[in-house]
Amino acid sequence: MLLRHMDYVYAVYQHKSFSKAAEQLYITQPALSAAIKRVEEEIGLPIFDRSTNPVQLTPAGEYYIQAIEKIMDIEKEMRAHFHQLLEANQGTIHVGGASFFCAYILPSIVQQFKETHPGYTVHLLEANSDNLQKHLRAGQVDIIVDVEKLDPSLFDSVIWREEHILLAVPRAYQINQKLKKYRLSIEEVRSGLYLKEHCPKVDLKEFKQENFLLLKKGNDLHQRGLKMCRKAGFIPHVTMYLDQLLTAFYIACEGKGITFVRAGMAHYLDVGDKLFFYKIDDQLSKRNIMIYYRKSPPLSKIGQEFIHFLLKNKPVGI
Repeated sequence: MLLRHMDYVYAVYQHKSFSKAAEQLYITQPALSAAIKRVEEEIGLPIFDRSTNPVQLTPAGEYYIQAIEKIMDIEKEMRAHFHQLLEANQGTIHVGGASFFCAYILPSIVQQFKETHPGYTVHLLEANSDNLQKHLRAGQVDIIVDVEKLDPSLFDSVIWREEHILLAVPRAYQINQKLKKYRLSIEEVRSGLYLKEHCPKVDLKEFKQENFLLLKKGNDLHQRGLKMCRKAGFIPHVTMYLDQLLTAFYIACEGKGITFVRAGMAHYLDVGDKLFFYKIDDQLSKRNIMIYYRKSPPLSKIGQEFIHFLLKNKPVGI
């Protein structure tokens, strides 16, 4: 009886309300109250102080919740262990990344990995940064490749590569004539000219009158782009907020705004002469591409081997 209704007790503890807990559990409030009352009668002490609003735990209730959480941790650990055993037996790993990585970077790496590890299977999941973190936390993917900063108490990480952020400007824009000495063609970006010390950096204030395409709030490049513009002394006029960098890139190609892009995109996307690129005079234009995985459960053998393979193999343009 002590543990029979622990889900009910925990729901009331989480919501601090019998009515809200009953809604979550899809039972009536009287039925919930009666179930918890039976547990309290078995203990001989009240679990909740019903005289407060919201309801609070009694000392006995605090101990009961601590015991429930220990049981939940044990159950979670068991499920994770069995999941790990299953994955190890199946030789399968799930890897998540943004659309650019899943479309252009990871497929060739996965193919090479399969050639050296023929018994393993790698599944790719494409999602934006916010959803990637949710999938990783829920165990729906084992590894993600991302640039966001994730909670170090939940996730382990390793730096994969450093990447440069450039500004992409439609070729027809008049600003390109003013900034001839700074602009780079897509061929020059592919050659790595922007990495040279002598390659001139442009001050973003030159673009304060232009229309920007930005990724949506919550994406690293959203915050990073805004900070770089503000440091240059202006707030950008944003005409569109987008989920994916690839989308912003192609909309810029159509002449509908300027946008921040990964330098590595020039190696994979054939846009002809539709854009000029600019090296930005700001330290924020460099960032690390990270490999993330959960602290618990421990990463499977295939997961460890895949990360090792990623670190040894540098893709073109990154």
